[in-house]
Amino acid sequence: MLHALRTLGEWLGGPLLHDPVDANLVVALEFDAVGHYIGAKPYPFDEQDLPLYLYKKAKGSNPPTLTPTLLLNRGAVERSLKNARNAYRKLRALDSSLPDSELTNEALWPRMAQDIAKAIEGTRKRERILLTVRIDGCWMGERGDFRRALLTKFHEEGRESLVQGRCAVCGEEKEVSGDISPFKFYTIDKPGYVVGGFDKTLAYKAFPLCYHCRDLIQRGRQHVEANLTFAFAPRIRYLLIPDFIFGKEVVRQDVLDILTQDREQRQQRLHTLSRREMRRITADEEDILDLLSQERDVMTFHFLFMTRQQGREAIDLYIQDVYPSRLRALFQAKSTVDRALRIPREDGTWRDYDFTYATLYRFFSKADPNKRNPDLLRHFYNLVDRTFRAAPVSANYLIPFLMAQIRHEVITPDRRDQGLYRFTILDALASLMFILFTTGKEVPMSNQTPSTLEAYLESLPALDDDLKKGVFLLGALTERLLRVQGLERGNTPFWKSLKSLKMNAMDFQGLLPRVRNKLQEYDRFGRGEAALFQLASSYLAQTKTPWKMSVDELNFYFALGMGLFPQVAPYIYPQHDESQQEEVGA
Repeated sequence: MLHALRTLGEWLGGPLLHDPVDANLVVALEFDAVGHYIGAKPYPFDEQDLPLYLYKKAKGSNPPTLTPTLLLNRGAVERSLKNARNAYRKLRALDSSLPDSELTNEALWPRMAQDIAKAIEGTRKRERILLTVRIDGCWMGERGDFRRALLTKFHEEGRESLVQGRCAVCGEEKEVSGDISPFKFYTIDKPGYVVGGFDKTLAYKAFPLCYHCRDLIQRGRQHVEANLTFAFAPRIRYLLIPDFIFGKEVVRQDVLDILTQDREQRQQRLHTLSRREMRRITADEEDILDLLSQERDVMTFHFLFMTRQQGREAIDLYIQDVYPSRLRALFQAKSTVDRALRIPREDGTWRDYDFTYATLYRFFSKADPNKRNPDLLRHFYNLVDRTFRAAPVSANYLIPFLMAQIRHEVITPDRRDQGLYRFTILDALASLMFILFTTGKEVPMSNQTPSTLEAYLESLPALDDDLKKGVFLLGALTERLLRVQGLERGNTPFWKSLKSLKMNAMDFQGLLPRVRNKLQEYDRFGRGEAALFQLASSYLAQTKTPWKMSVDELNFYFALGMGLFPQVAPYIYPQHDESQQEEVGA
């Protein structure tokens, strides 16, 4: 990953002296050639001028930047002036050609504060103001003395761990340090965490990095964070890091442009390239993985999921060396799931399902959007990792998580009574099918719609034995009864018999005749219901007893039948019987 970021930084033009920052206005403290204060002047903020402002965050917090460019603290302007003064002093100590600026004269700060207040007059309180200095009409980024001093400042970092050695990234023999990592999940301040512990003079042995590689990696990281960071699922983002293993010359130019241009340029490029709607497999509207999947295997991608909290960075998941062909396999699995789980529209037509990783994520997130269960998230990341690596996953591992959410839906009166649990069940099956298709089970290639109910059951990879098919059909028949009760009575008392979907084998064995009897009471046990009953009975009769399936599994396949009743209905009811179709709700 670090080598890939270094290469990207090199192709982007080398190290940058500035960090990205966003503001609504720039206020420059103007000084003449010898450093005398002239006044404060507002300028419109322009992202293209970031190299001129020379904003660069400091590793510590006092002052917060390495240059006298910082976001103005509107409630404590003189504190901002103090931070700017301290940063200027440190740079001037490194390059004496910088003038002795009156920025260091505290007696002038009240006047400067008044001038700043006048310059930002009329702006809203929430607007961000970038405070900087200009000397002799030049921005800091236009002056060689400022740039030289800042480069020298960069190389002061990690001097306590500086030795002559071999860089872990470029492999060259030069000055290296063990304390200049571009990522904050690497630290040397804990004994036993890395070689050397608290002894910084020995820390280089764990991660020797030269300053040139550090600067290039930082440039690559800045580009990735600004332009190649995407939403994977709600509240989960990832960094997409390209690795051009055979050099950029063998990569298609349109792909190279999308990976190396800024976000605005990339969107313009995608608009010209996309003649059809780009398929998404993540929660991001700007997902570019579909396009990247069409590239040859001349490059790979790294997916980095990180958590940032109070200045700390922690890796949640790192997936390395994902080839375009693997992305194609993921999209092929998605397409198969989408076709298999078509959803009926109100006008009688059908639309494809739309699976993304956000679908899977809902079974590993809490209802409160501001809280996340770390244990559930670890299971989610484990499944994501396995789908990208094609590592086997047992359905039995996934089903308890799916059932937990389904049970929550059916015991919540509003969601149960409105039938919203059906969408959750459909999402659960889509998640299971996608996991199976991407972790070992062969993806079916046929695009033809099954012609019989038995063929439809065979097309669902989750129903791979007679017991699962029988319980599935029992679920469909039960859903039919619940819909009949809803139409006849306005409520569904039979839910009480389903025990919040925690039924055991004996419960299921007694449920089939009960459902039939109830439908007969409502005079709704017609040919379609009889066909479901007979087929379910046949499958269950062929299953050896005792049933070797857990409570979670039995209730899951039963729930699938309930959720997929609209897909089952066309096989058992005549299409021309409009009144019957209305009762079914298909």
